Amino acid sequence: MNKIILNIFKVFIILIIIFNNGLVFANEISNGNNIFRSYLGLSPNESSFDLRDVIPENVVVRYQGVANNCWAFATVGALETTLALKRKKNGQSLKVFNFSEAHVKYGSRYDMFLNGQKNNKGLNLDKSVGGTFEQALNYMTNGLGPVDEKWLQYNPSEPRISLVDIESITPSVIVKNSVNLSIPPNSDESTIDALIPKIKTHIKNHGGLYFSLNYHRGDQYTNVNNKARYCDVPLRTNESPSHAVVLIGWDDNYSANNFTKNPGKDGAWIFKNSYGSYSDVEYLSYYDKTSYTEVCGFTDVEEEKNYDKQYQHQVLPPIVDFKVNKGPVISQLTVAEVYHRDRLDKRESIKRLSIMAQESGIYEFYINPKDNDLTKLEKVDVNKIYLRKGFNTVELDNQVELTGSDFVIAAKVPNVNGEFHISYQPTNRMQDYTASVSNPGETYVNYVDNSNASYWKDFVASGRGNSSLKAYVSYGDTEVVPTKIKMLSDPNKLEYIKDTEELDVTGGKILVSMSNGETVEKSLEDSKVKLSGFDNSSIGPKTITVDYMNNKTTFVVNVIDSPNQLISLTLKKAPTKVEYMINDTLVRDGGVLQATYSNGKSADISTNSSSVKFSSPNMSIPGTKNVTITYGGRSVNYSILVKERPIVLSKIEILNLPLKTEYVQDTEGLDLTGGKIRATYSNNNVLDIQMDSSDVTVSGFDNSNVGKNTLTVNYKGKSTNFDVNIVERPKAVINDAWILRKPDKLKYKKGEELDLTGGKITVNYSDGTNKIVSMDNEELVQYSNFNKSSLGVQSVALRLKDLNKLLSFDVEVVRDEPVVDQNKVLENKVIENQIVANQIVQNKITENKIISNNIENNKIIENKIISNSIIANNIENNRILENATISNQIIANNVESNKVIENQIISNRIENNKIIENKILENQILQNKTLENRVIENKVMENKVVENNIYDTNVIHENKVKNENVIYENSVQNNIAENKVSSNQVSENRVNDDVINENPNKNLDIFSDSKAEITDANNFVYTDSNKNYIEIEVNVSNINFGNNSKYNVKYYLAGSPNESISDDRYVEINKIDKQSNGMYLAKFKIDSKDLSNLDEIVNSDNLYLYMKAENGVNVSKKVLLLNNVSKIKNYINNKKVDEINKDNLNKYKDNTVYNRILPQTGALPWFVLSFAIVTMIGIVSYFKFKNINK
Repeated sequence: MNKIILNIFKVFIILIIIFNNGLVFANEISNGNNIFRSYLGLSPNESSFDLRDVIPENVVVRYQGVANNCWAFATVGALETTLALKRKKNGQSLKVFNFSEAHVKYGSRYDMFLNGQKNNKGLNLDKSVGGTFEQALNYMTNGLGPVDEKWLQYNPSEPRISLVDIESITPSVIVKNSVNLSIPPNSDESTIDALIPKIKTHIKNHGGLYFSLNYHRGDQYTNVNNKARYCDVPLRTNESPSHAVVLIGWDDNYSANNFTKNPGKDGAWIFKNSYGSYSDVEYLSYYDKTSYTEVCGFTDVEEEKNYDKQYQHQVLPPIVDFKVNKGPVISQLTVAEVYHRDRLDKRESIKRLSIMAQESGIYEFYINPKDNDLTKLEKVDVNKIYLRKGFNTVELDNQVELTGSDFVIAAKVPNVNGEFHISYQPTNRMQDYTASVSNPGETYVNYVDNSNASYWKDFVASGRGNSSLKAYVSYGDTEVVPTKIKMLSDPNKLEYIKDTEELDVTGGKILVSMSNGETVEKSLEDSKVKLSGFDNSSIGPKTITVDYMNNKTTFVVNVIDSPNQLISLTLKKAPTKVEYMINDTLVRDGGVLQATYSNGKSADISTNSSSVKFSSPNMSIPGTKNVTITYGGRSVNYSILVKERPIVLSKIEILNLPLKTEYVQDTEGLDLTGGKIRATYSNNNVLDIQMDSSDVTVSGFDNSNVGKNTLTVNYKGKSTNFDVNIVERPKAVINDAWILRKPDKLKYKKGEELDLTGGKITVNYSDGTNKIVSMDNEELVQYSNFNKSSLGVQSVALRLKDLNKLLSFDVEVVRDEPVVDQNKVLENKVIENQIVANQIVQNKITENKIISNNIENNKIIENKIISNSIIANNIENNRILENATISNQIIANNVESNKVIENQIISNRIENNKIIENKILENQILQNKTLENRVIENKVMENKVVENNIYDTNVIHENKVKNENVIYENSVQNNIAENKVSSNQVSENRVNDDVINENPNKNLDIFSDSKAEITDANNFVYTDSNKNYIEIEVNVSNINFGNNSKYNVKYYLAGSPNESISDDRYVEINKIDKQSNGMYLAKFKIDSKDLSNLDEIVNSDNLYLYMKAENGVNVSKKVLLLNNVSKIKNYINNKKVDEINKDNLNKYKDNTVYNRILPQTGALPWFVLSFAIVTMIGIVSYFKFKNINK
């Protein structure tokens, strides 16, 4: 027997281990180069995902009936999941969304209305014809919808309704951005495999996707037992899929054997259909042959309307793709919309723009707020310029106020593979576009130059329609008001006796659409509801008008003839209030009398009716009271209970102030010792309580500001106040100081001023604190003992204000190079002059002005160059527009790094400058070798030359070059457009940072030796997995600024090394330190929650840093591979753990959150189930062993 029990126990333990191991996620995650993909992306751990586990309340299967409205249900279903997931990720409370699919259908159709009414925002399609995501998206972006289901409930028979039923309802949500992931029909398997992770990422981060496929319930391609579908018949040419659903998840391990036909690979999408109880969800093979031609969704949706008016010409789907090719004439494509303001009494400012982007790329936006002049468009800064294919909304960084009766908005579209694309609404000549109206003077395009009026072409006049470019304005002082009301429920009472009963609207409700998109319910008893039309003096139906803040609707009641004689009266319902305190007033509300007449009819009478009378019980004495109700000569009774009033706290007041009522600023904490309050009760009893008692709270203490500070004392719901005084803290004085760091410059040329830049002093104060101040702080630090004219070492003395102590450091003043104004030399012979290395790093001249320098007839009779070798003479981007040069030869001219901040040449004349014989008597230089001649800093701040004219040409009669004048490499880029003309004027020649041989658009080598590494990484995991995020610290080392560190450095993180990054997508780096090798190190942190392109990043194998450094016109860019050299630190619900595993997840889980994904939460039901199953297996095993022993 013991052996049997032991065996059963062993089996029991083994089964528990096996079963529990099956419940735990894999803990080890490959720490590859892309840390975001490993921990946030679609890692091997996420082989399955289901939105029902995250937002189950908003993944509801609805029923479309026999109508062909799957497209409306699929679009609304995707929208609802996007909104719910966004609220979940933002930590907002649960909200169940239910939008009207019927409103989508009616709002998208032209002719589905009573009395010949037409919807000019709809297509002229029969109601039996299906639709597309594009049609539903157009309805959601032209101002009609979406709206709450309560406004228009779904009816699959789709009867004609009044057009007013769909108009004037403010959209409940605002679609800002959509995405289109569709691929061509019958794409190959590799294209599908590339698309699958993009779809998964969208579902996980943004919610469900509208997805079209060929689908018929119960056909041969569906396994009806498990609702698994795979169709192996591709779409025919020009065939569109027959159905639309919502993708809500995936399962990579869903067996191919589950399908009626094996697709050859495992894996399936989980989708929500619109056939009600037919299925909760269904499965679709990744490799279904009819799919992926329409894969669309939403990436950003607002729950509230944040603008006051939408200016638009395009209200029908902009289905036409207008394409032009880039060529010799067409260099751009800009589209513009000219709008006329509806009302000039409002102050309107444009806050956002929207456009349907036909291609992904960088867009530029322009506005003329004053009039309709297309040549006066000004570029505006927006929150994003890289737009993805689909509907896009951009927010203006600064709103633009409209000042004229007309205004213009424009968008310059990107060049994608040599093509420009815009979408537009076709004219009414196209089938189904009966309502299309596009007028000349509304839409324009420009292919060449926006500033030239002759290049703007009227797009509509050329036979086309309005573009999708729209503007959204705010009034600035807008009040939220109702825009429409409708009856939500009629009052309980709809029949009244003539001349007897008054209108009773109990139970009646209206639905109100507010101007901010909110839908609210209001009772007909609301004080702002006004009712009219009731008349009980005559029998028949009466139309009651409901007016809520100038919005009207109606309902109907019926007045019947007065029945004969009242024969009985009963209390159908007693008044609501039946318990009272002494001396309360009797309340008649809520009661209903039933009056029965001799003709057999009965009527309900409200106890609030003026014809109903109540007796007056004695309310001053407690006890049960009998109340008599009389109507029409008959009476009924009911009882009420009058109680003694409970003793309650009436007020509190200060009895004694605390002993301490004065505090030193930013120093002392609150001390309530000695303070007392007096509590007075309703029976006039009093109770004295210490202020520092545990049930007394004192709030409002703030010692940061000098003066009176009012504190609030709270005790059991009552409060009172008292004041304390905050006095200024005594000012700390300087005790001592010492030099922390000497200035950067310690060696001066004679005549140079002292420069204290970089010098630091540590200052010690009387309060024990230390502060580091700069030596060049003139308010605090004064210097002496420096003589710029005295050569040699000098000890500079520093004195701090209010400190009687001198600090000192040494500097050296050296002799400057001699300046020779006129140097006449007779016979100057240089036998051999070699300069091995002459480097000029920064050549700066502070102010060099030549007022009048005239040279005429400058002749060089004989110019001999014995041996002139030019190894490399590179001239890049050298444009000479007008330069007349006759016989002027430049053999060797190398300029490495010459920087000129401002060089103005106004008038420089050279007249009659002849050099006949230039001799130096006995001045021979046999060998003059300069091995390293470096000029570190030579600055030119302002170099002005007034009038530079050269007359009589520059003639060289004889220019001989002997002994191998070799040019090995002489490359010249950028042609000379016109090399002719006699005057060369430069009014302002600015080159920031003084680089001549570098093109400003050419990348410098600042990042040539740089390396990017992740040095620290933190993985934050939460019970609510939607809060999970990664934070990394990045070091970019070996940034070479040279001797100029004044660069603005930015980064952009991407998953690809070949992206085109707009300037607004870069993030500035604030912390840059100098390394020991003289180069620089940038340090910064990246939080996955801040990454707008996280979808793309988590689908990439590697991470890439796009680095950018700017210093004026100098720009350096480079893409660096981001390596991971860190070991990630893990946190569960903000508690640090060694690793993410089942034990830690259970140990630190947040029990306030429920999530069906194990092991984070919801583990208890699984544990109970596990225990039950294992116990059952153990019992069966026991009896099995028992029988064997027998």
